[in-house]
Parts: sequence; C-alpha cells; structure tokens
Amino acid sequence: MKTTWYFYLIVIAFAILLSIAHIKTDMAYHLHTLAVVLSIAYFSRNMLNILHISILLISVTVIELALYALIVTLSPQYNLPYYFTNGVIFTLHLFVDISLFLIFKNRVRLSILFVGKYQPKMREYVYMTHADILLVGLFLLFIVVDGLAFLENLIRNMDYIFGVSEEVAKPFWNWNWVHRSYLYIKSFLLACMLTVILATVYVERFRPAPINESEEDLTPKKSEPQHKS
Repeated sequence: MKTTWYFYLIVIAFAILLSIAHIKTDMAYHLHTLAVVLSIAYFSRNMLNILHISILLISVTVIELALYALIVTLSPQYNLPYYFTNGVIFTLHLFVDISLFLIFKNRVRLSILFVGKYQPKMREYVYMTHADILLVGLFLLFIVVDGLAFLENLIRNMDYIFGVSEEVAKPFWNWNWVHRSYLYIKSFLLACMLTVILATVYVERFRPAPINESEEDLTPKKSEPQHKS
C-alpha cells in the first residue's frame, strides 16, 4: 500500500514538473513528449500494448513537429500575417488531435491487425489498457481546446480574414480568453497524457500474463478420467 501511495505522489510530482517545463520552455512540448515517450518505449519494450501506444505517439508527434517547424520557418520568409500563421498552427494541432483520437479509439484493432500479420503468436497479448481509455478522453479535450483556439482566432481577426467592417469587428478584438490560457491548458493536458502512460506501465506490471492454451493442454491425458454424458 505504501508503495502505491509513493507511486501516486511521484506521478503527481512528475505531472507538475512536466507542466512547468512546458511553460518555461515556450511550449517546446514536442521535444518533451518525444523524450518521455521514447524512454517509456525503451524501458517497457516487453509490454506489447505500451510499446504500440508509444510508437503511435512518437510517429504522430514527429510528423507534427516537422510540420510545425515548416510553418514557423516559412511564415517569416513569406511575410505571412500573424493571424494566418496562428490559424494554420491551430489547424495543425486540431488535425493531430482528431487523428490521435481516432487512432487510439481503434488502437486495439490496429494492434491486432499488425500483430496478426507480423507476430501471430503475440495476438493474445493485445488488449485494451487503462491508457487506451483515458487517452481517448484526453484527446477529446485536446480537440475542444484547439478547436476553441481556432474559432477564437477567426472571431478576433474577422476584419482581416472575412473583411468585416471595423465597427462590427472591434467588440471582438478583446476575445482572447482561450489564447491567454492556452499555454497552461495545453501544458496540463500534455502532462496528464504522459502521466497516464506512466501510470499504465506501473499497473501493467501487476497484470497476469494471458494463459496460452495449446492443443496438448486441451486434450485429456491418459491418467485423467473421461466422463461420458
């Protein structure tokens, strides 16, 4: 029991420190996420489901990081307005959120398809973990946050984007509630995401291995009486 409580305290401390790291390093969460998930994948490589979850997160994060770097690089070169750049970035985040939501909603099915093709003997080790359920909920929250940020950017800059008159657009120039708290909300959600995976690794250590019943185990032995109906 004490060990479990110590683990909970460590997880909470880790989530807080990770949130602070996101905020203090100007939202360099791609690098933080990659570092943590790569570590989890390496040390939990014998846990098939955790490994698949980690690989999926790493793959999507690398793609998101590459596209984000491309947007940030091209924006000043082409003198793109800030509202357009922000809109593209929010669209990227929203697309990634939706993709991850759909991927993890079907993660077990995807893992079964992969294992069935390349590792048929490991098929029985694929199952839904606590992380699968919780990550779907977290990515739904990501969709809400990034969707609101995208809409707020459109509303706040409607005079530039849609050509609305200044009289109509001016009351909405101060609509920045999501923008002001975006950094903190995303940091918290990202910390929760990584913490959920770590907590699942801890729980999976105590899960009994699935029983592999071979044909020999199912056939009655000579010394065993056979009951006829």
